[in-house]
Amino acid sequence: MKTKQMEVFLLKSIKCGFELFHTDQSLGEDYVLIGSGTATITMLPKEEVVKNQVDALEKSKNMVLANCQLEIESIDDKIQSLLAIGHDGLQS
Repeated sequence: MKTKQMEVFLLKSIKCGFELFHTDQSLGEDYVLIGSGTATITMLPKEEVVKNQVDALEKSKNMVLANCQLEIESIDDKIQSLLAIGHDGLQS
């Protein structure tokens, strides 16, 4: 398996108190550097990375479709409300 080494920094949020690892030692004035080191990352096989990317894109696509469907239903409801108001006020 392939591995990759990278320098990482341990930062602490002075506002919230939590710690996080990052590849940049400065995330702004809300974080202070409390340590650094080298991380060895075991890389996943390319096929698995591609599958994970496709799965994430499919999930994102499904969320977009669901949100669009909700928006379409909302617009349809408004159209039906307007049409109902128009019919209620008309007399032959």
